[in-house]
Amino acid sequence: MRLDAHVHTDATRDRVRGRWAHTVPAACTSPEQVCELARSRGMDLVTVTDRDAIDGARRIAGEAGVIVGCEVTTAFPEDGVQVRLNVFGLDATSHREIQRLRHDVRRLLPFLRAQGLFTSLNHVARPVVGPMSAVHLMALLPWVDGLETRNGSLTAAQNRVAESLALATGKAALGGSDAHTARGIGRTWTEVPGASSAAEFFDGLRQGRGHVGGAHGRRATVAADLVRLSGRRPLTLGRALWRLLRDERHDTDLLFDLLSRPALARALMADAA
Repeated sequence: MRLDAHVHTDATRDRVRGRWAHTVPAACTSPEQVCELARSRGMDLVTVTDRDAIDGARRIAGEAGVIVGCEVTTAFPEDGVQVRLNVFGLDATSHREIQRLRHDVRRLLPFLRAQGLFTSLNHVARPVVGPMSAVHLMALLPWVDGLETRNGSLTAAQNRVAESLALATGKAALGGSDAHTARGIGRTWTEVPGASSAAEFFDGLRQGRGHVGGAHGRRATVAADLVRLSGRRPLTLGRALWRLLRDERHDTDLLFDLLSRPALARALMADAA
């Protein structure tokens, strides 16, 4: 079975700060369009992972093979560094509790583990707020089930850090398009051979039987998506392109941080063993 494990709809919102603060859609596809496109491109399972929201996913939850997911933004309260986790199999009750706990990652992760919700760490090479360091990774890795090793909106070089971490720690590898437009949906995926249901799919991932496939991102296609999403508003587009250039540098910084801390590297390998 195949699943594009990271997809956004128009229920994902970006906050616009200023005198008239408001939110705007950060994606331009509906949940129904996501479902139709994913299936037409060979996905056996479908998920929607909107940012801190499950409204979009719940709109199609009655369809066969649909998994309610959410990209949860959480933070280390001591320094404000934020990370994003994809969480799968939520319902309204667990989502409310996740929203209550998500401002402190050390309270959130034990809850996700206790609920048995499959959790993956997203785009290690793309900072959210504040740069992720080796110390942050060490705090996260014991609690997550998998790492997003192929993000269809990141280049192969950026994805390489997560691939190396998954190999070193024995974590499940996940692939997803991180699509905010129709172009990427179903072009990057996670596959578990022999699975015949969502439950078997996630069991297979936990057992190490999954693999990723499909496309990495390219600068040209990511930039084209940014133009579509910005509505050609110069300020919005300029900020998005600046983030793209910043992200290109962060994966190298994180790799050097890991290599400069041999004690942490040894601890990672010991955990994997």
